[in-house]
Amino acid sequence: MTLEEEWNLESVMATGHLDFRESRNPDLAGEARATLGLMQDLAKAPEVLFPKLTEFVLNCTMADSAGVSLLVEEEGKFVWPAVTGGLAPYIGGGTPMNFGPCGTVLDLDGPVLFIRPERHFTYLKPIEPPLEEVLLVPFHMDGKAVGTVWAVIHEPGKQFESEDRRLLQNLSAFAASAYRMLTESGGLATLLGNLPPPPPVRPMTNVDGKFRFLDK
Repeated sequence: MTLEEEWNLESVMATGHLDFRESRNPDLAGEARATLGLMQDLAKAPEVLFPKLTEFVLNCTMADSAGVSLLVEEEGKFVWPAVTGGLAPYIGGGTPMNFGPCGTVLDLDGPVLFIRPERHFTYLKPIEPPLEEVLLVPFHMDGKAVGTVWAVIHEPGKQFESEDRRLLQNLSAFAASAYRMLTESGGLATLLGNLPPPPPVRPMTNVDGKFRFLDK
């Protein structure tokens, strides 16, 4: 039995757990201040919105890392134009379109919580620091899901809460606005073209050898 057969997709998904975990109260005043800042950034320079958004996620949720993934459909992959926290060295990397957490989120078109997703998506195993929990929400352009906003917990014992899901869902609207503005201005291609190369050490391929995490 392969690891993928032993740990099927459903066995690493736990979105429903968020509804039963104790959750902190919203910090509406702090959220309003941060949201105003994001609105100002979006109006002045949409290309900086993705990094600013990940900083907000890192500061206002339980996350130890945060990022934005953009679907590059013609290349069959997601690319990370912004990553903050422990996974910051992986900026410019990404995951396969049809076998990964982001692809699952776009297929389901809703928030998804993964617990140790590398048990199913085995090419994630070499990532450091390890992925204890991963919470992702999609964002859209013209009704089509085009990317995700995600948050990661690395520290064992920490857990995401329903408040984290709410915050990511609200922030996904900013990601969608920035994506639209960059697409319509031609800035998206420039942004992706200027990303740094991912780390030189490539983690393993999956069992059939088709995918390699963080390949450009």
